[in-house]
Amino acid sequence: MLLALLLPLLLATAPDRDAPPFQFRIGFWNNLHHFLYVLGRDRNLAPDRVRAAVAGAPKDVDGLSARSEGERSAWDDTVAFYAGGLSKKDAVFDADLVAITRVLAASPDASDLSGLGLDPRLVAALQRAAPVYRAVWWSRHLRADVDRRDELQAQVAKHGAVLVKRLTAVYGTEWPAQPRTIDVAAYTDWAGAYSTDGGLIEVASTDAAIGGADGLETLLHEASHQWDDEIEKRLTAIAAQQGKRVPPGLSHAMIFYTSGAIVKEVIADHVPYAEKNGIWQRGNRAIKPLLDRYWLPYLRGQSTFDEAIAAILAAS
Repeated sequence: MLLALLLPLLLATAPDRDAPPFQFRIGFWNNLHHFLYVLGRDRNLAPDRVRAAVAGAPKDVDGLSARSEGERSAWDDTVAFYAGGLSKKDAVFDADLVAITRVLAASPDASDLSGLGLDPRLVAALQRAAPVYRAVWWSRHLRADVDRRDELQAQVAKHGAVLVKRLTAVYGTEWPAQPRTIDVAAYTDWAGAYSTDGGLIEVASTDAAIGGADGLETLLHEASHQWDDEIEKRLTAIAAQQGKRVPPGLSHAMIFYTSGAIVKEVIADHVPYAEKNGIWQRGNRAIKPLLDRYWLPYLRGQSTFDEAIAAILAAS
């Protein structure tokens, strides 16, 4: 009798082993919000405005000149609103901005933003800009989003199950019971993709650097951040045995290295993102040789996680 009562609950909470590891979401408000965020950072002359993933945003103006003076003014005012506030924040680490992004990413296109607990000034700005964005940009941004979503879905359908199994084995972790949601927007931030606390993952559809196998690696990379706290605790415990501190950036370097390496295991001609985009030359020169010497053998089954990390820490 007890089993009969509990069975529906057990079935409802049990992981769906046949569920895809990722699901994709495209939203009007999320696209508008990120576009304004990037344009605001450009207006503020933020150093990251020249990075490849966002440098094209200010030039993405086809059709704007054909709108009325009132519409152009409304759009400019909204960009200025973002430049004066949200665009000064970090899309990944600023909790207020992350909370706003999470709400907008989950909002259906027809949502009345006034009932979502957002700052009324932000709601007014978005509602003022929305008709202009819909008339000028939305159709082409949506096409780019759909193309990127379809491209990533094809990669996940072909390789996702194998790679997620491999990734969780490497880190000794478990994948969530429900698919990780990937929000696709024309622009996201300077990196082209990012993840935050609370499970938000954003991927840019206009960034050529994260298409194809590179996009597949990006999904694995951003999803790996869900275990940041868990992995950091393991690294800290191993470091404590040696009376050492974990080198800054080690866990992130491990994510770059591991995601690229395991994608290359299933796509032989894949060049890992960090190698292709000079990540190892930007503040990671000392870590890369240690990963080659000690972490790669672990990935090949020649040592344990703890042995590999202990060796890296000893040589640091």
